Amino acid sequence: MVSVVIPVYNEGEWLRQTLGAIRETTDVPYEAIVVNDGSTDSCCDFLRPDAAAFGNVTLIDLETRHGVAGARNLGAGRATGPVLIFMDAHCFPHGGWLQRILDELHKPETGIVAPQISSVERPGATTFGLTLRDKELGVEWLPRRGDDPYPVPLVGGGCMAMRKEFFDNVGGFDPMRCFGMEDVELCIRCWLSGYSVTMVPKADVAHLFKKQGFPVGWHDLLYNRLRTAVLHFEGDPLERILACARTKPAFAEAACTLLASDVWTRYSFVRAMRKYDAEWFCRRFHIEI
Repeated sequence: MVSVVIPVYNEGEWLRQTLGAIRETTDVPYEAIVVNDGSTDSCCDFLRPDAAAFGNVTLIDLETRHGVAGARNLGAGRATGPVLIFMDAHCFPHGGWLQRILDELHKPETGIVAPQISSVERPGATTFGLTLRDKELGVEWLPRRGDDPYPVPLVGGGCMAMRKEFFDNVGGFDPMRCFGMEDVELCIRCWLSGYSVTMVPKADVAHLFKKQGFPVGWHDLLYNRLRTAVLHFEGDPLERILACARTKPAFAEAACTLLASDVWTRYSFVRAMRKYDAEWFCRRFHIEI
């Protein structure tokens, strides 16, 4: 059994198409857990009891917004399968995608596995994982390195797979605000905890790179970046990240919010289980912060 967790916010018709694509391309037993994160449109209505179109889908309606990380964690908590697939509600897997991912995920040292992510709008545009590009903790796409699975620094949250046991042991997605950095932070934590992040080039999932249906302000973006930096970086790299963040108008507010959060409790948890530090991670993937 594989559990596909899909956070949803105002997806229109895309959610129905995503569930249909999963059903058409998946040949192993699976369940889909749709977490409706306070949508204000009717995107989940077809899943309600009087209009159910998919018998293996569980719908969780949240009255208030939890953000992407919170919605994914709630969905994972309801999952019954030993394998979790986190997927956006505007993704369209191609045939053979899941089996290729599962073949790699069974290796004990593997933490996170992801397919190539192609663009629905631009079929020639494809990302084969991500890397950090600068002291703002921004990311850039990586090109294909071959046909066989290989390690990459990061993968995006559009589609990422992991064993539920791993997910629970490392503490799930960090409870960040709204949207952004939750996938980056989890991948860094995966590597520093002694596991690998693996790209499977022959597994293909198309992704609609649409505009977000909700505003993500500088306060939330900076909060998530600062939280990632504090959890994992130290020394000169941390100083450079903070110096860059201080130039942003929302820095003071984001920093105060961070200091009032559970960041130090989370810091202790993350640091206690890590086997490597951020310097090792950056050296491993030739990243300059």
